[in-house]
Amino acid sequence: MGRKSDNKGIAKFLAIIGGIVALIEAILSLTRGKGIVDLNFGFVNNIVAAIIAIILAIIVLLSALKPNKPIPFNAILLIILGIVMIIFSSLIGGILVLIAGIVLIL
Repeated sequence: MGRKSDNKGIAKFLAIIGGIVALIEAILSLTRGKGIVDLNFGFVNNIVAAIIAIILAIIVLLSALKPNKPIPFNAILLIILGIVMIIFSSLIGGILVLIAGIVLIL
């Protein structure tokens, strides 16, 4: 296989794992009131941040599992979603999605 297809496979794997971890983090944040890693930016309520993180995790999972059907699977989208996920109480999942976007660029 070529290098681009290997990178795409790695990026899909990282995006799926990142989406699952972000979903778990968001659900824990919703039930406990704070996330695994509590950044607490102060401008968003924890419940609102958890709901936004759940929506972002579902978008990442849809993008990785069914590329180009509901949502395109490209590097820019993954990088933006990764950064926004880090902001909204999903640090570990957001970092994995961000790395997936960077790997997809390479």
